[in-house]
Amino acid sequence: MKILIGCPTYSRYRYCVDEWLERVKEIINHSKEHEIDYILVDNSKEDDFFNELKQKANIVKSPYFNDVKQRIAYSRNLLRQKVLDEDYDYFFSLEQDVIPKKDILEKLLKANKKIISAYYSKPVLVGLKDKETGEIHNAFLELALIWLKVKEKNRVKRALPQQVKNKGISEVGGFGIGCALISRNVLKKIKFKFIENKKAFDDLLFCEDAENNGYQLFLDSDIQVKHLHKPWTEKEYA
Repeated sequence: MKILIGCPTYSRYRYCVDEWLERVKEIINHSKEHEIDYILVDNSKEDDFFNELKQKANIVKSPYFNDVKQRIAYSRNLLRQKVLDEDYDYFFSLEQDVIPKKDILEKLLKANKKIISAYYSKPVLVGLKDKETGEIHNAFLELALIWLKVKEKNRVKRALPQQVKNKGISEVGGFGIGCALISRNVLKKIKFKFIENKKAFDDLLFCEDAENNGYQLFLDSDIQVKHLHKPWTEKEYA
């Protein structure tokens, strides 16, 4: 099997790029039965981050767009085109801040699905009010990056962690593609896209297009990955 690991990146990910690169190399070394390559697509406004990384990583430069959703979709389509042009069987979309175990590809491939994601989430800081004292205490809640189908209303809703964790392989309505294995055949039909003034990023739009083309979206919730998430600022969202 020929697999391309990759993701868009930019300068905010300096804090985790070295850990990501180390883990990707461990995945490649572990998966000796397969031909695996990786590449990063840098869409930073400046060239500093690209120049830092090109000495130690496989990386290409993408044009810069003011809208972060447009930047990501364009970068992801560069990865899609590489998969198609160079005859890869799968694209393993592994976001810069997601660190799975080194046997991740064997586990995802074993499911034999066209599109499958591992479970991942992000911490969200919330203020919880003490009913007795009225004091507000900060706490982190786990926000699943998984969506479930609401069949009667033909839409999706965000899953609660307890609804989807440790439940094996199941069909879902969508997910962030931070740790997702996607078949070449799917990518032949579907591009990553950006829709101006629409809240959704390219990952959920991709999931929607996949379903509209007859593909099922699967989650292996027994595979849970580390997410080194740092909240985006309003300026970064542009």
